[in-house]
Amino acid sequence: MLIGLVVLIGLVIPAQPLAIDQRWSEAMSDIPSATLHHLALIFNYLGRGLGRALSIAAIGLVLLLGRRWRALLAYAATEALTPLAVNLLKHILDRPRPPNAMLHANGSSFPSGHAAYAGATTVALVLLFTRPGSHRLIWWSLAALGTAGMAWSRTYLQLHWLSDVVAGALLGIGVTLVSFALVQLIPPGSEAMLGRSGAAPSGRPA
Repeated sequence: MLIGLVVLIGLVIPAQPLAIDQRWSEAMSDIPSATLHHLALIFNYLGRGLGRALSIAAIGLVLLLGRRWRALLAYAATEALTPLAVNLLKHILDRPRPPNAMLHANGSSFPSGHAAYAGATTVALVLLFTRPGSHRLIWWSLAALGTAGMAWSRTYLQLHWLSDVVAGALLGIGVTLVSFALVQLIPPGSEAMLGRSGAAPSGRPA
């Protein structure tokens, strides 16, 4: 559903910024701060290149060492399909980026790949390492905060419009939910092919 919503937004959104995009961009320009700039650069590092690769590898290694094959498959699908979906939409829509970007960035503006990665990875972490219950609300809140922080950083650095990062986050979350749901459909008897047998614990992939 979220993936379809993002595609629909992409089909109808104009190349020019929306009114809310313009107002948000101006608001970000009005709050220059060395602290905020450094914070935005940290998010930028975590969402690209070596920072992104190391975080993905670390999570994958934890799942591998724990022999959580079903969880590893769901996570691998999430991190592979999210950038694929982002780049496909970028290629099709080719929306221009904001004119006053603080950093150089390739590709079109819609959707934000950083926001998609943050949405996908934070939701995946909650699904992978927590169980349903009252304490899960705390982790969902942290996931939302991390995704919002990444989205904010892309607009603060004037690399994306607000609608780009909202769509990117929704896309990443949607890909994650679909990936994890599809992996849960694998019959328990098929898990021998993934390296272990037995059903997944309720609420998260094994």
